[in-house]
Order: sequence, then C-alpha cells, then structure tokens
Amino acid sequence: MKISYWIDYNCPYCYIGINRLNKAINELKLNDVKMDIHSFELDPNAPTTANTTTLERFAEKYNLSKTDAQKEIDKITKWANEDNLNIKYETTKFTNTRDAHRLTKLAILSNNQSIINKFSNLLYEAYFVENLELANKDVLLDLSIKAGLEKEEVQNVLDSDKFDKEVELDERVAVDTGIRGVPYFIFNNRHAVPGALPTSEFINVLRKIKFEEDIAKEYAAKQ
Repeated sequence: MKISYWIDYNCPYCYIGINRLNKAINELKLNDVKMDIHSFELDPNAPTTANTTTLERFAEKYNLSKTDAQKEIDKITKWANEDNLNIKYETTKFTNTRDAHRLTKLAILSNNQSIINKFSNLLYEAYFVENLELANKDVLLDLSIKAGLEKEEVQNVLDSDKFDKEVELDERVAVDTGIRGVPYFIFNNRHAVPGALPTSEFINVLRKIKFEEDIAKEYAAKQ
C-alpha cells in the first residue's frame, strides 16, 4: 500500500493526522505500507527567525480577537494531548520550513523508511514539544544526525540549494491536484482523504484499501 501525503512541519493538524494514521496502521498490523511524504509550505515567505508569538500570528491569520485565538489554540492543544501528543502550541516559534523539507528529501533518498519516519517525527517534536526554530541550521543538523543521516551530506544540503526544485515540484503538484490545505492524503494514487481524520476513520479507509488490494491480487492470480 502506498500513502502519499502533503504536510508542513509547523502544522498541528499534520502532526495530529500523521499520528492518528500511524496508530491505524499499527492497529491493523499493516507491514507493507510505503509512506510517501510531499512538501507543502504553509508560508514560503516565513522568516528564518521567530518574530511573533503564536497568539499574535493565529489572530492575524484567521482574523480573530486574541481571546478567540487563544480558545482555538487551546482547542488544538487539547486535541493533540488527547492523542498523547504533549504539544506546547502556544509557545511555538514559527519560522520558515524550507530547509526542513529539503532535508526530508535527503532522508527519502536514503530509501530507509525508518530514517524517513524518525526524521519527520523529530521535526514535529522539535517544533511542538521543544519549541525550537525549524529554520535554525544547527537544530536541523542535530535532528538529521539523530535520525540516522550522514553529517556531511546534511551539511552539504544546508550549505546549498539542493532539493529546492523537488520541494517546489511537490507544491506545484499540490496546486494542480487541488490541494489547498494540509494534511492531505492520497491512498494508492486513487483515494484522496483531506484532513486529520479520527483514528477510527483512518482504520475504515485502510480496510477499504486493503480489501481492494486483496481483490486485485485474487483477480491477477486467476489470469
């Protein structure tokens, strides 16, 4: 099974959605799932150092009062905590994520799903739990090494524009596909599922896809 999905690392719904999807995969004991990450920068022009609070940014982005913005932030934090993601959303440091996405491409190049998954999860934890700046090259270098990437290769990416075109291609494909928000999942290049579904709904989707795969295999075996 192939699951292609578009995310950004400063998106709480992406963190929640990926966590729920992984829970569903584990519950169904699916061992042949290929997770295909694609880039989607929520703000390609975001600064390289944090210059606003989460509350101020949230209120401005969604045209809310600070009181209403705080309520929304608290709601998202509660959702994440209920899924055992102990995020500190109110104190996140919003910065540019282009380098994080470029390094994700390097992880993908390793063709090691464990490294890819670990690096992605470390990025989410760095932003939402540790409240680190994802545009900080020292932070990214440290996370990359922890995930199992080679220091020299990571440094070469950070010191260049390598994988810029790949990130931009992901985002053009998203526009052409009609993707306007993340997370956005496509199962086996056929079934599109937008948003962070409850785990139970992800389980239903996975069961449906697995059933289709089993039928296809049976049909092929009879030919």
